Amino acid sequence: MSQSGPRVDGPLRVLVVDADDRIRESLTGLLSISGQCMVVASAGQVGEALELAIAHRPDVVIVDPRLPEVDGGIAFISRLRAQLPGVRILAMSWSDSLESAALASGADGFVRKTFRPTELTAAIVAAGQGIKPAA
Repeated sequence: MSQSGPRVDGPLRVLVVDADDRIRESLTGLLSISGQCMVVASAGQVGEALELAIAHRPDVVIVDPRLPEVDGGIAFISRLRAQLPGVRILAMSWSDSLESAALASGADGFVRKTFRPTELTAAIVAAGQGIKPAA
C-alpha cells in the first residue's frame, strides 16, 4: 500500500524488523504515541518479516541491517525491495558502518538508533512521503 505522495487517510502503517525484542517493543510503543505512525506488525527474523510485509503491505519498513541470520538485514532489504517495490524502507542501526550497504541494497534512508523520538517519527514520515529522511 505504498503511496507516491503524502498519506492523507491516517497514520503511516509501519513494520518493525529487529532481532532485539526490546527494540521492537520500544519502537512499537514510541510510534503509537506520535499518532502519525501505527505499527502493524513486528518481526525478529527475515523469513517472518517478509511474510508479514507481504500480508500487511506497510507503508514503511524499519529494519536493522545487522540481523544475525545468514541472509541478514542487507539481503532482506534487497529481497523486500524486489518483492514489494513500492514499500519505503528505513534502515536503523547503532553503527554508521552499514549505511552505505543498506542504501545500496535499496533502503530509502538510514537512521541511527541514537535518535530522538521526534527525529525517528520525522524520518518515518519523510520516508512514507518518498522524501530521503535526514539522519
